[in-house]
Amino acid sequence: MSDEPGTLYVVATPIGNLEDITIRALRILREVDLIAAEHVPVALTLLRHFEIDTPVLPYHDRGPDPQRLIRRIEHGQSVALVSDAGTPGVSDPGRNLVAAAVNAELKVIPIPGPAASIALWSVSGSDSPGVSLHGFLPRKKGERRDAIRQIAERGDETVIFESPRRLLDTLRDIADTVPDSRLVVGRELTKLHEEIWRGTPSEALDAFPEPRGEFTILLIPPRAGPVRWTDAEVADALADAASQGASRSQAARHVAQQSGRPRREVYTLWPFDQQQ
Repeated sequence: MSDEPGTLYVVATPIGNLEDITIRALRILREVDLIAAEHVPVALTLLRHFEIDTPVLPYHDRGPDPQRLIRRIEHGQSVALVSDAGTPGVSDPGRNLVAAAVNAELKVIPIPGPAASIALWSVSGSDSPGVSLHGFLPRKKGERRDAIRQIAERGDETVIFESPRRLLDTLRDIADTVPDSRLVVGRELTKLHEEIWRGTPSEALDAFPEPRGEFTILLIPPRAGPVRWTDAEVADALADAASQGASRSQAARHVAQQSGRPRREVYTLWPFDQQQ
């Protein structure tokens, strides 16, 4: 082993589509002495696809003592930390290993890559200058609703991750707690059956009656400040959008975002004949 300490690389891996991995990430995975993986079988699938034969060890926050890997790095080995998908430590295992490496004054280098939160925000259509990442909400109903209320009170657009098993419970809690909020829901991002959906919490419950796949949700709380637009203001805005060539559905979506009114409600205020 080298007399010089090695490096801990925090490597982002694809969130679905294997083509999203970066050239730099592939190089690092080939060059390091070993790879610390959340689940070895998942890591091996990725490595075999790209013909990488670096040794892989299991590493999970609830697993081996991080000091075992820290000692390897202190004695000159370089380690790549990977999770099943995305960036380790971002709603995934790895934060305690990174913290241990920082405390040991070892070099920690990020190898950025795909992120479900940024991917969803980039196509949300939001005009907000910023977004917050919450990650997974608490499992218990009361704690989950408290977290949703806190997000709404801050007023920040916030990204939430959710499993298919808990999606409906989370959507009900959002609908009950912040009914006037808007959602952008990404299902199976970057995968074959990718879906991006926009609407209110109550509409989301109808849209995903039998959830399948992994979900990323952008929660957009009602805007603070002036009272929501009146019916007349909404109708004027719809007419203006229609004059610019927007369909009824397109106009309703656009005006709902501006007015703070639910899209379904805006849709019913279309000021023209139903056939238009």
